[in-house]
Amino acid sequence: FGGVDEYIDLAYREPLFQGGFIWDFADQAIASIDRHGNEYFAYGGDFREAPHDGDFCGNGIFFADRSPTPQVQEVSYLYQGLRIRIGRTSFAIENRLLFTSSSAFTCVITLAQEGQVLRSDAVFTDIGALSTGEVPLPFGVPTDAGEYTVDVSFRLREATDWAPAGHEVAREQSVWQVADPTPPAVITRAPAPRLVRGGHNIGVHGQGFSVLFSTLYSGLVSYRFGDSAEGGRELLTSMPKPNFWHAPTSNERGWEGPFEDGQWLLASRYARVADPLNSTGVQVADDGSVTISYRYDLPTVPATSCDVDYRVDARGRVEVPQTLHMLEALPDLPELGMLMTVDPEFSTLRWYGEGPEESSVDRRGGARLDVYERDVTTALTPYLRPQEAGSRTGVRWAEVTDQRGVGLRLDSAGTADGMEFSALPWTPFEIENAEHHTELSPIHRTVLRPALMRRGVGGDDSWGARTLAKYLLPHSGDIVFRFGFQGI
Repeated sequence: FGGVDEYIDLAYREPLFQGGFIWDFADQAIASIDRHGNEYFAYGGDFREAPHDGDFCGNGIFFADRSPTPQVQEVSYLYQGLRIRIGRTSFAIENRLLFTSSSAFTCVITLAQEGQVLRSDAVFTDIGALSTGEVPLPFGVPTDAGEYTVDVSFRLREATDWAPAGHEVAREQSVWQVADPTPPAVITRAPAPRLVRGGHNIGVHGQGFSVLFSTLYSGLVSYRFGDSAEGGRELLTSMPKPNFWHAPTSNERGWEGPFEDGQWLLASRYARVADPLNSTGVQVADDGSVTISYRYDLPTVPATSCDVDYRVDARGRVEVPQTLHMLEALPDLPELGMLMTVDPEFSTLRWYGEGPEESSVDRRGGARLDVYERDVTTALTPYLRPQEAGSRTGVRWAEVTDQRGVGLRLDSAGTADGMEFSALPWTPFEIENAEHHTELSPIHRTVLRPALMRRGVGGDDSWGARTLAKYLLPHSGDIVFRFGFQGI
């Protein structure tokens, strides 16, 4: 359901245009039981029939059991009869309904800061059918520094045959960022981290944390955080690696994307640092922070490389600039980010970003900026065939924690629009290898994938249409992604 806003805009802009029908309402699949007694939905080929079209009919906005897919979040937004544009002092309404005034609905305006509601007011509107109008906001822009959201929501006044009273029929959100005009207060700095050079390892240690880098195996091999006799709890279960791959979506398989993109799978699995004993960079800044640098050679044709730096500050926060030297002759990138794994006990995901459902760069109109929480073990959307899913756009920060609240916090390093982020129980490679969700392995880890961007999902059709060009990563030049992480 990516890029459907293009069709909606065209329908209202061009009087002779019609169409843009959703195919299908619900997945076409058969409830079945596998050889191990697990329930699943079967698709083409599961009954050994031939020929067949695989999961081609698994393209509904509802699943086969009639529960909603994440696409419904976008459908309801794009098909709403009231279009809203929010300004600094007022909001405009375009009433596309044929007979109903906006006065038929309750209008609620909500001001929030990072998930905390500051004010919520009901206002009266009366914009007639097929008319436009403007309504004053009941409050102005806050003056305190920070990021604020303003939500305009229209809701049913009374219950109907199809929805209860209070059901939301139209919505819009704007984001206000207020800069701090005063200089930052002087912060008492923690002692600079201590740099320890060994034969095959480099340690960076500070109050309550310890980070270990390998000059033999080319990466960050340990990140311990917290005060304890053992130097804190180990928070990583594998070495973070640059990642350019996700499990192909049904749309990508439809235009044979994996055939074109395969080099990025190899680059994600088999990148290497040439002569790491001598090429690993170490730099100490004036503020005492320590940066460890690696250059990964990628097995692409033509060959290129990706630089990854780890800047460790006095608090134990690690900022990670990643630079891919992209060449125009290389195929499109499925994504650009990092892959990190933590203990499976870190199964509570809490994030400040767009949600509540998954979103992508070409399917984010219906998502709203807020603070959300999700169980990682259920974060992989159960499409008929496992594929890339569960990612969120516009993520400012995300935390994965255990039942005690111990875990890891990742942030977008101050990037205004945030990053893309997913936390799943499986790697992209495990997800790609499974033809049904019952084939995914028991959970052994939580997989974190902060990213600059993932390729848009597309969806004009599922048998050859590609993602629109404006929802692709750059084709050439240095592409930089920056994020940070710290124990909590």
